[in-house]
Amino acid sequence: MSQIVVDTAICKKDGACVAVCPSGTLAINEEGFPQEIPESRCILCGHCVAVCSCDAMTHAGLPDEPLLPAFRQLPSPEQMDGFLNSRRSVREFKDKPVSRETMEALLDVARRAPTASNSQNLKWIVVSGPAKVQALSAETVNWIRASGTNPALVERWDSGHDFVLRGAPTVVVACAPADYDWGKQDCAIALTFLELAAEARGLGVCWAGYLTRVAGLHPPLRKALSVPEGYVVRGGLMLGEHKYIYRRVPPRKPLSVLWV
Repeated sequence: MSQIVVDTAICKKDGACVAVCPSGTLAINEEGFPQEIPESRCILCGHCVAVCSCDAMTHAGLPDEPLLPAFRQLPSPEQMDGFLNSRRSVREFKDKPVSRETMEALLDVARRAPTASNSQNLKWIVVSGPAKVQALSAETVNWIRASGTNPALVERWDSGHDFVLRGAPTVVVACAPADYDWGKQDCAIALTFLELAAEARGLGVCWAGYLTRVAGLHPPLRKALSVPEGYVVRGGLMLGEHKYIYRRVPPRKPLSVLWV
């Protein structure tokens, strides 16, 4: 049964919906209207509905999303470049958890990040509060200590330095199905969306590399995170309000590029 319905009374027959369909689900019929191809595989991306200039198309498998504003005030290239170039890994935070309302707004941005074939397979875990975050750091260190991989890091921890989550008030973790080939890429893209949305709200962010790696090796850490069955941790961020304000952009190596 077709999920896509076209109102032929208002359709302009411009073919835009067919042109933008990434899965070849639509074709132009003999009358010039778009129609769903039987046995095709729609990936529910919503391109066809979003591009229709006359609102002639509806899709039973998609929620009704709002229209974009008639005039979107996009940041200038200078503003966007300045914002992206000023992004820095922040490892010192104020002792104040990110509010539930703010985290919900950030996750709403992250869930709109692109995923392979629009699979949208990700699940999210948010840990908030110093005691809970500290427990994650401690469990991460338990594995590092037992593995004997880096005694120097264990010494830092024993001296009172949390190198794992840096005393961050809030941690967010992205998970993907264990058998999903594009989990790392999808999680990285979604976390980047979330990171930049957090930066735009004045929050400091740093990628939680130790936590991400050990979560795949240490079942007690996986349990502490409440990772859903069948899912694995593919990335995480620590975030909170800036404790210090930086005045210069991060230094980087010169660009290395091959023009072909």
